[in-house]
Amino acid sequence: MTWRQATTDEIAQFYQDEFDSQFDEIPPFIQDCQPKEIGIAFREAYPVQGDSVPPKQFVRRQAFGDSSGDFTQWTGDGGIKQFIKAPPANDPITGKHALVSPDLVDVPTVPEAVYYATDFHDRNWVLVVDIDAKDVALEYAKDAVDGEDEATDDDLKRRAGVFDAPPEGFPYRFEDLDQALEYGFEVKDYFESSLDTDATQVVYSGQGCHVYMYDPAPEYRYSEVPRRHIATILEEKKDIPIDTPVTTDESRVIRLPYSLHAGVSRVVTPIESPDFDYRSDAVPAVCNNAEASQ
Repeated sequence: MTWRQATTDEIAQFYQDEFDSQFDEIPPFIQDCQPKEIGIAFREAYPVQGDSVPPKQFVRRQAFGDSSGDFTQWTGDGGIKQFIKAPPANDPITGKHALVSPDLVDVPTVPEAVYYATDFHDRNWVLVVDIDAKDVALEYAKDAVDGEDEATDDDLKRRAGVFDAPPEGFPYRFEDLDQALEYGFEVKDYFESSLDTDATQVVYSGQGCHVYMYDPAPEYRYSEVPRRHIATILEEKKDIPIDTPVTTDESRVIRLPYSLHAGVSRVVTPIESPDFDYRSDAVPAVCNNAEASQ
């Protein structure tokens, strides 16, 4: 299976044919705790109702509101699932910020990415660490070549041969993605050994991994200061390159498990080992079928 962007037809077919069964597998600590918002990113900016409002490439919508509306449903038919499958046709809001009906525009209506709000201000017992292969690749490039003060990240990676190594053209190598998963399980081990909890989960994110700690016991409560402290330990003492704002920002959104990372045609997947074969095991059926028919 080649490392490539999914077509809009493949994205649409994934959400129509495969997502329902995937949706039911979303981890309980996400479903049961009711994130307030779902975020949708489009491949290109999508028009909205108001003439004075610019098209939007990213929208956030309330996931739970008036109990009389279908959109309040997290499980079962309708609601959030329908919004994810076809956002413009199922936009729960009205007014000038609402997405234009798909019948009126010639723009892809499928989501490039699906996110949910971590809601740390309400669920301060949830911690998330984001490890991106592109950041691992930058660490590799800094060690591999002599960096000049004015050199950009891409300059360093180019000189280190990152863009020429498989998957060619991406800002990381497969080795960097493998290392990101290794780091993810190091973070999981840290959570379990130093914070004394087994309520942890590593999720392959498409181009890296997310590591969750989600213990609701009263002793697990994290304001911004302890979050920053944990991030500093991971970065400075364990030398793991993380995206710090994902851990510390109270209003962050993060990729929804079992949604499609359309940039690489891979399903965001909870995993049990750094040996997870993302090259084959995370490929949606629609992309496998397309590859087989060529």
